[in-house]
Amino acid sequence: MDAKEGTLSTPPTGPQIERSKIGRAAVIFIVGSLAIIGITLVLTTDDATWRGVAAFGGLLLATLFVVAFVRMVLESLGLLVLVNGTQDEKITVLESLELTLEGYFIGQLIPVSAAGVPYQGFLLTRKGIRAGWATAVVLVKGFVPGVFFFFVLVATVILTGLGWRATPEALTFLKIVGPISALPTSFIVTMLVIMLKRPQLFDRIVDRTATFLVRKLRGVAAERVEEGRIRLEEESHVFREALSALGTDKRWTLVWGTFLVVLAYIVEFMIAAIVLWGFGYRGSLLGPLLLQCILKPVIAASPTPGSLAIGEGGYIGFFAAYLPASFVGVSLVLWRLVVYFVPMLIGGILVAKRIGRRGFAARK
Repeated sequence: MDAKEGTLSTPPTGPQIERSKIGRAAVIFIVGSLAIIGITLVLTTDDATWRGVAAFGGLLLATLFVVAFVRMVLESLGLLVLVNGTQDEKITVLESLELTLEGYFIGQLIPVSAAGVPYQGFLLTRKGIRAGWATAVVLVKGFVPGVFFFFVLVATVILTGLGWRATPEALTFLKIVGPISALPTSFIVTMLVIMLKRPQLFDRIVDRTATFLVRKLRGVAAERVEEGRIRLEEESHVFREALSALGTDKRWTLVWGTFLVVLAYIVEFMIAAIVLWGFGYRGSLLGPLLLQCILKPVIAASPTPGSLAIGEGGYIGFFAAYLPASFVGVSLVLWRLVVYFVPMLIGGILVAKRIGRRGFAARK
């Protein structure tokens, strides 16, 4: 099937995201994260902390926000390549960046329902992109990091077995987080292979899992499971068809889109590396980058808004592996501020503006 032709799915009627759900998730994330950060600061702050903050400097702080912006631009360029490389209807760089920020906001606040996928897909359809292909592009972009992190995990295990030298604290962190990370990454890769190679088996797994959950649940929860089953089966076929079309007719589009998305995550991990450097770490960057690649799937699999608690807990351990205790709390503040708070604030403003202007995406 040519990437520009054919029908992949029916057009969505709207992203169907409740304002009340977004509001609750935002409150939980902000209050919960600030509470954890506050407790961490109280337990770790001393005179050395303030000397370190003074030495960190405004220029390095500004660099963190520049890197965060570059990260978002790279992800949006990945989306731009996947869309414009396969469609007659084009989106601009600015539209792609806005869509990325809005999808980041929605996806982070409501991770369990994977709300960012239908929301981004719907916004693409409003730009003239075919509904099926819009959903498929978002799914392709979403699966790329999981596959990348899986191979990084395997490579890290091999490097460790061959005697990779790291600090004892970093190796301890790896031994704790590595097995936890293996579960979501292996699951993603396994289901991806089954979805692509054995679609009927994939449908049976989804059907049986949904049937089991519906028997155990009642009311609204059971209805949502059934809705999720239907959506997952439909989107899996869309994804498989689109990936096949990309792999057959648009290989370089897939390669460049994948490269940009992966590069976006590497740039994101540089934010924490710059924080380490600002507070005195002068070792190799390989260890910090590898550990974050292994930690990221755990954070992404968190069912809490903004990866609440999982994100803070993971990065407390990460910063403690490379920095004195005095700098762990303030490093966590910088990481949360740059990677989550500011991008989500901008994304939230864009979502609110779009909802207010267009009057969609919300059910009161």
